[in-house]
Amino acid sequence: MEARSLTGRRWLTRPADPARVGALQASLACHPVAARVFAARGVTGGFFASTEADLHTPDTLLGLPRALERLQEARRLNQHIRLVTDYDVDGTTSCLILHAALDRLGGTTVSYHIPDRFTEGYGLSRRAVEQAAADGVHLIVTADIGVRDHVTVRRAVELGVDVLVCDHHLPAGESVPEAAVAVLCPPQPGCAYPNKALAACGVSLKLAGALLAADPRREEVLASLLKLAAIGTVADVVDLFNAENRAIVTLGLRALNRGPHSPGLSALLQVSGAKVGEITAETLGWRIGPRINAAGRLADANAVVRLLRERDSASALAQAARLDELNRERQDIQERLVEAVLAKLPESPPPFVVVAGTEEEGFHRGVVGIVAAKVRERVGRPVAIVSILGELATGSVRSVPRVHATRALDSAQSLLHRHGGHAAAAGFTVSTRDLPALAEALAAFVAAHEDDDVLVPEETIDAVVAPEEVDLRLLADLARLEPTGKGNEPARLVVRGRPTDVAVMKERHLRFRVGPLRCLWWNGADRVHLLAQATEVLGSASVNTYNGRSEPQLIVEDLR
Repeated sequence: MEARSLTGRRWLTRPADPARVGALQASLACHPVAARVFAARGVTGGFFASTEADLHTPDTLLGLPRALERLQEARRLNQHIRLVTDYDVDGTTSCLILHAALDRLGGTTVSYHIPDRFTEGYGLSRRAVEQAAADGVHLIVTADIGVRDHVTVRRAVELGVDVLVCDHHLPAGESVPEAAVAVLCPPQPGCAYPNKALAACGVSLKLAGALLAADPRREEVLASLLKLAAIGTVADVVDLFNAENRAIVTLGLRALNRGPHSPGLSALLQVSGAKVGEITAETLGWRIGPRINAAGRLADANAVVRLLRERDSASALAQAARLDELNRERQDIQERLVEAVLAKLPESPPPFVVVAGTEEEGFHRGVVGIVAAKVRERVGRPVAIVSILGELATGSVRSVPRVHATRALDSAQSLLHRHGGHAAAAGFTVSTRDLPALAEALAAFVAAHEDDDVLVPEETIDAVVAPEEVDLRLLADLARLEPTGKGNEPARLVVRGRPTDVAVMKERHLRFRVGPLRCLWWNGADRVHLLAQATEVLGSASVNTYNGRSEPQLIVEDLR
């Protein structure tokens, strides 16, 4: 067991076989620290060379033959198909992928509906299926929603509307909607598809590929659709150690950096500050994804689909500028609410933090999930942030690794009107009067199902180094880990040495050095008093370029 850090975290160093380190250093001709990182993660030479061969064929997707049969029937009969997808990046990119494939297939009327976060909430709503029936829709195709919506799928069928579900949110032990004409969801029982960590946009890509099997331009079309799948895969934070997910993102990034792009995508890249030729997974996750999400968080996610299907450059740029404006607005609301929530918390927060407030108090429904994640990072506990809307309240949970968010809500389901999600994140609706009881139930879940130190945050370390070892050669070798994200995070290094030359920047951030190494701790100003005690600094290394000069830097996460 590792000693605790100065912020109360447990540091755990990944073990690495010295023989394996030496073999990798020789075969890859890489920096010894990079070889240690690769060995500790269990990577092999093939890990660094994602190709089309890493993309599985869709044939083993349970339900695919019936899905194709129903879609071909819709084409033959010129039926109306409506795409109903989630309002986040995974959902909207899924909508775009499926729309493009169905357009190319032809023979049908295709429309789309992205549910309104504020009036419909998460999932396939009763309102959406009843509107589809009223509009003469014959087949609803969902993406990133639907697999847990048994009741509304049955309602659609009662109204004469078939439902085809494409999803990836299926907790272990749960069943899929029996009333659906077919369900494409890799984690479902009986599905032999090898990648159970595929995002919904990946499932949509597989269906698109199967639909276009006879299209002479199939490979060209799929290469273009991989751009969207890469954006959705990164933004949905699925496992990027997984070979197929890595390939989707790698191939999508190549296409994004090669161009050309549609007017809508070009405009989105422009307002995001993403330069063709320099786009990385970080660009997708921190620049493009948030602007797409901003529409669903503050306004109407249908705007994203309209933008990326736009063919007029001037109109596309105006629409993209609106997304950029919404993203700035989202950032302002989010920052204010994070500060307000942290100010409300006692010095020793409860085992499951629940903080609620009205929209007039800044608890905007569109940002409660992001705020929950930010607060969780600071307190190391599962967090629910709740927006009170009169007699009802809606909340978002962001949890820690050893507390399952959805199971925690399951334990309080008698109090909830609706809930769903996965291990790390979930959402719910509850009567406002039941909020105190919900907070008690969630705290009781943690106490009953986990051991005493479950709430101690853990930081995983790839290597312990001297500051002089962090050089540009090391950074070039560590860049081979790209694309990085969940399951394949940027290399995390512990640099030994005492901080010197400490400076506070803009009253929020810290800048200092450990030996010759430049260090930056974003939003770390309130922890400046810890630097005098520190002898080790944990963070991820990157290149800082200024006035044409490049030097290594460490983005700090913790101290010991």
